[in-house]
Amino acid sequence: MVAPDTRQAVATAHLAAATLAQARSCSRLAGGLLLLGVASLLLPPAGLAGTLLTALAIGAGLAQHYYALRCDLDARLFATWAAQWGRPDGSPDADLAAFDQALGTLFGKSPPPRPLEERARAALRLFRHQLVALLVELAAILGAVAWRLLQAGMN
Repeated sequence: MVAPDTRQAVATAHLAAATLAQARSCSRLAGGLLLLGVASLLLPPAGLAGTLLTALAIGAGLAQHYYALRCDLDARLFATWAAQWGRPDGSPDADLAAFDQALGTLFGKSPPPRPLEERARAALRLFRHQLVALLVELAAILGAVAWRLLQAGMN
């Protein structure tokens, strides 16, 4: 039988993994927008405003992809933890301590120990950052397209 604290850890890990898995869909949309932004660089110049909007869109798209990679890694970690902790021999505290030790071994600096809930909140914060970057990218692409259409209408 799984202890109540462990059941709570499993539920938290499952919820975090499921939420973070949505980052993949956002990343696909942002990838298309990023390609659109890069392709627009092949068009005739659209003035300073159009160029700045395109640059903003490309920068936001790159930031979004960084956050998407981080979210994907965290989604996989939380899913793995949820599966491990759902077994009778699951031990969230021991697994989190081993994970922190592995981070210290790989990257030369051990992070301070954090409870699972804090880790989940931090991972979801990354997802919110990804969504903000996606919205900035979308707004900048739409602005650049509108600017180009306005410029074309004036000529």
